[in-house]
Amino acid sequence: MEARRSAARVVVAVAALLLSLGLGGCPSDGLVSAVPVQWKMLIVQSGSGQSQLALYSFPKGTVENPDVYASANGGPLEGTVAAIAQFRSMLFLVQPDRQRIVVLDAATFRSVAQVPTAPHTPVGICFANATTGYIAYSDSTVGILDVTVFQVVGTITVGHAPRGIAAMGNRVAVCNQADGTVSIIDTRTNAVVAVVPVAPYPTFVGGGSDPATSFAIVSLGSGKLSAAESPSAAMLTFYDPFAGSVGAQIELAQLYRDALATVPRGLITTPSATAFVLLDSEVQMADMAGQRMLGTILPSAAAGGTYDFARNLVILWTTDESGTTVIALDPASGQEKGRATVPVTFQLAAGL
Repeated sequence: MEARRSAARVVVAVAALLLSLGLGGCPSDGLVSAVPVQWKMLIVQSGSGQSQLALYSFPKGTVENPDVYASANGGPLEGTVAAIAQFRSMLFLVQPDRQRIVVLDAATFRSVAQVPTAPHTPVGICFANATTGYIAYSDSTVGILDVTVFQVVGTITVGHAPRGIAAMGNRVAVCNQADGTVSIIDTRTNAVVAVVPVAPYPTFVGGGSDPATSFAIVSLGSGKLSAAESPSAAMLTFYDPFAGSVGAQIELAQLYRDALATVPRGLITTPSATAFVLLDSEVQMADMAGQRMLGTILPSAAAGGTYDFARNLVILWTTDESGTTVIALDPASGQEKGRATVPVTFQLAAGL
């Protein structure tokens, strides 16, 4: 009888341990959500003609390596970095001041190639398929990059002052900021097949994903780059390049600023068919399939943001006198998954 009582006590103790660890029965949502989301970021800081690429681990906000480029390549990266694009197992660093794109292995951070773009100045890059990238140049052209050999093999003439560039299927969209238009390139022929008028100063663009079939285009509106202009509304426009049709056009107003005063600062689109619009005092979320706004998910301005493909997270950051607060969001719901503050400020980063 005593042996049975001892065995029963052991069973109860083991069951209690399993429940305390959330391993027995059906764990509650609270236990599941209590497990912290972990992610890494490559944070870029530029100054004195060089760029430092620091690897941080979150949510602890600790530095794993203060400069992964210098560690992997024997010295710092010369020049400033204006944009980072992830493609397959590579990172593409856009350097306008050096008129080049530096390609890194995303696992080792070793330099794989340096793509010269002179006499053109690169401002952005996207990838339409496994072998071809498209580089937006500031001089009204787009470079065609053969990724298999890391060489620019041609150029395409677009509108004035290209800024944002994005790919979706066999279409590439280029924001011609000075023209108030978006050029659509068919990647099968590398020809411009449409020039779409949108609200003044289109600057940011992102491609949709199933079930969304439209590009999301964010225009600054007049009066944001030149005080001499009469102001017009900041605007989010949806354009379906396969049907050749403009969809919803939504004024980007904020709680304390109307669309005339709102200044867009960025755009993040995700495989969840959502878009995160960074404004000067809020971050708003949009449903790309339904072509509608879902609401404000951050009631303050974000200094920047990126989509982390490896962990399926939208990462935003805000800055103040104490440093930078990094916030990870679920791309489908916009719910916060984690945050941390680091004692540095930066404008550019990539999720790893």
